[in-house]
Amino acid sequence: MSATEPGSGDGVPRSADGDLTARARIRYAALELYSDHGEDRVSMRRVAARVGVTIGLIQHHFGTKEGLRRAVDELVVEQVVAALATVEHTGSAAEVVAARDAAVREMLERNPMLVKYINRALLEPDGRGAPLLESIVELTTREVDSLRRGGHASTRASDKVQVVRTLMGQVGELFLEPVVAAVWAQIGGDPDERPSTRIIVEGR
Repeated sequence: MSATEPGSGDGVPRSADGDLTARARIRYAALELYSDHGEDRVSMRRVAARVGVTIGLIQHHFGTKEGLRRAVDELVVEQVVAALATVEHTGSAAEVVAARDAAVREMLERNPMLVKYINRALLEPDGRGAPLLESIVELTTREVDSLRRGGHASTRASDKVQVVRTLMGQVGELFLEPVVAAVWAQIGGDPDERPSTRIIVEGR
């Protein structure tokens, strides 16, 4: 997979050299459209029109619409991996974990499109977001296991609790932010005084 780096200023991840191949541009266009409208409301023809290519080229690279969706899921996971790779494993276990959580949160804050896509995918009632959830959980499980074995994460809690705690620390608050904002607006709260959200995961 091509190297990518999050944060382009417009909410769309970009390739490391900024020179996107047709395949990369198709993935990014699909991500943008899926996050705004939902995958079920976006045809391959619409993606092709956004990029300025033929449907045949999309089929050449991804086969089917499901193949394109899997490729977008992979793009999301790539961005998380790239964010984690920026963190050095120095300092205490708590400092390493905090730095990794912050790196993922900051990447997602720079790329709100990713947050919208993940939210849509995981909340779809037909379960089409299951593969993305599985990929994210598998990645987090591997990362937690590596950190625990390397002495860079506490082992006081079980690995399963730590996986949940890690995911909530990295993405949970961002996912809840739209709900908090909607409730705050509904009750007439001053936007400048909107309360922040903090998720605490308890378990052993």
